[in-house]
Amino acid sequence: MRKETSRAIQGTWILTIASLLSELLSAIYRIPLQNIVGDRGYFIYQQVYPIYGIFSVLALSGLPVVISKVFAQQGSDAAKSRLMKNTFGLLLAVCILITILLWGASKKLAFFMGDPNLYHEVRAVSLTFLLIPFEASLRGYFQSELIMEPSAISQISEQLVRIIVIIGAAMLFGKGMLDEYQMGTLANSGAFIGGLFAVVILGIAMLVRHPLVKSKQSSDLKLEKGLSLEVVLIIIFTGVTIFYQFIDSFSMLRLLMRAGHQLAEAEILKGVFDRAQPLIQLGIVISLSFVSTIMPQLKSDKFDMNKQLIGKMMRVCLWLATAETAGLISLMPVVNTMLFTNSDGSFALGVYMLSIVIVSGINLLIAVTSSDNEKNLVKLVIFLVSLVAKVVLNILLIPHFGIVGAALATVLSELIILSGLLMIYSKDRGTLLIGRRFTVKVLSSGLFMALCIRALEKFMNHYLFLTRVNSVLISIVLIPIGIVIYLYLSKVLNILDKSEWKILPMGKLFIKIMRIE
Repeated sequence: MRKETSRAIQGTWILTIASLLSELLSAIYRIPLQNIVGDRGYFIYQQVYPIYGIFSVLALSGLPVVISKVFAQQGSDAAKSRLMKNTFGLLLAVCILITILLWGASKKLAFFMGDPNLYHEVRAVSLTFLLIPFEASLRGYFQSELIMEPSAISQISEQLVRIIVIIGAAMLFGKGMLDEYQMGTLANSGAFIGGLFAVVILGIAMLVRHPLVKSKQSSDLKLEKGLSLEVVLIIIFTGVTIFYQFIDSFSMLRLLMRAGHQLAEAEILKGVFDRAQPLIQLGIVISLSFVSTIMPQLKSDKFDMNKQLIGKMMRVCLWLATAETAGLISLMPVVNTMLFTNSDGSFALGVYMLSIVIVSGINLLIAVTSSDNEKNLVKLVIFLVSLVAKVVLNILLIPHFGIVGAALATVLSELIILSGLLMIYSKDRGTLLIGRRFTVKVLSSGLFMALCIRALEKFMNHYLFLTRVNSVLISIVLIPIGIVIYLYLSKVLNILDKSEWKILPMGKLFIKIMRIE
C-alpha cells in the first residue's frame, strides 16, 4: 500500500510539473506573439482556440482520465490489450467523422464567429482531431499503471513544437511575408504538427516499455454500468472552461458591437480578454494532474483502501488552487503588464481568475463522484443549465459592462455547477472528502493573503510607474511575501496535517523549516 501511495504521489507531481511547464510555455509564447502581431492579430489567432481547446481536453486530460480508470479495472494484460484495440478503433471512427464535419462546416463556423476569413484556421485545427485516438488511448494506458513519464514527455514535446511553429508564423508576419489570416492559419497548424511528435513519442514508449499482449486466453472486459455517461461527464467537466470560451467566440464580438464598439475595436477588446486564457489553463493544471492520478484509484475493489489518500490529495489540490487564484488576482495589473506590455483589462482578467479555484473544485468533485450513476444524469443537466446561463448572462452583461461582463458571466456560470454539485451531495458530504471547516479556512487564508499583497502592490505602484521592467521587480518582491503569508496562515490554522504537507514537493523541508507537528 505504501509503495502504491508513493507511486501515486510521484506520478501526480511528474504530470503536474510537466503540465505546468507545458502551460508556462503556452503562456510565454503569447508574449512575443501578442507583441509582434498586436491585439487584433492575437484575436485572429485566438478566436478559433476553443476548437483546439476541445482537442486538448480530449487528448490530454478528459479521455485519458476516463480510459485510465477503465484500464485499471481490467484483470489481465489480455483484457487490457483488447480494450486498447476497441478503444482505438472507436475513437478513430468518431474523430474522422468530427474532422470531416469541421472541415465541411468551416465557412459557416467562421461566419458565426464574426469573421468569415477565419475558415482556413478552422480547417487547420480540425486536422488535430485525427490524432486523438493515438494520444488519448496511449496516455490513458500509461496513467492507469501510474506511469506518467510518457504522458509528461509527450506533452512537453508537443507544446514545444507547437510554439516553434507559432512563433515562426508571428515572425514571418512581422517581416511582412504573411498577412494576419495566413499567420493565424500557420500558427494554428502548429497543433497538428506538435501532436504528430507526441504520437511518435507515445508509440515508441508503448513498444519499448509495454508491448501489446497477444493471447488466446479469455479476455472479457470489465465495464461499469453507466460508463458512457461517466465518460461524457469527465470530458465535459475537465474541459468546462473551453465550452464557455466557445460561447464567447461566437457571441462577444456582436455583443460588444451592440454596445457601440466598431468591429476593429471589438476585436482588440476580445484580444485583451483572451489574455486570461493561458493564466486560467496554467491555474487549473494542478487539479487536472491530481484528477489524472485519482481516477485509476477509484476502481471499486480498492476505493475504500485508497479513500484516505484520495481525500488528502483533494485537500492539497484545493489548497494550491486557492493560493494560485489569490496570488493572480492580487497581482493582476502587474502580471498583465509583465506579460502583455500594458495593464489593459486587468479588472476583467482579475474577475476571470476566480475560475481557477472554482473549476479546480468542480474537477475534484466530479472525479471522486464519477461512479455515482444515480446522480450523473443530474450533473449533466446542471452543466447544460450553466451553458444556458452563460449565454443569457453574456447577452445581459456584455453590452453594459464589456469584457468585465463576459468574465462575470463565466464565473457565475461555473458557480452554478459548483453549487449544484454541493447541493445534490448536501446530505452526503462525506462522499466529497472535503469538509466545510477546511474549505472555510483555505478560502479565508487566500483572501487575507490577497488583500495583503494587493495593499503592498498599491504602495509600490505609488513610487514605481507600472512598466514591464518595474512589474518584474514588483513580482520578485511580492510573490515570496505572499507565499510566506499563505504558509504562515496554513500552519497557524492547521489547514494541512503532516501527511498532507508531505504530498507537496519538498514537503519534508517545509515540515522541518515550519516545525509542523
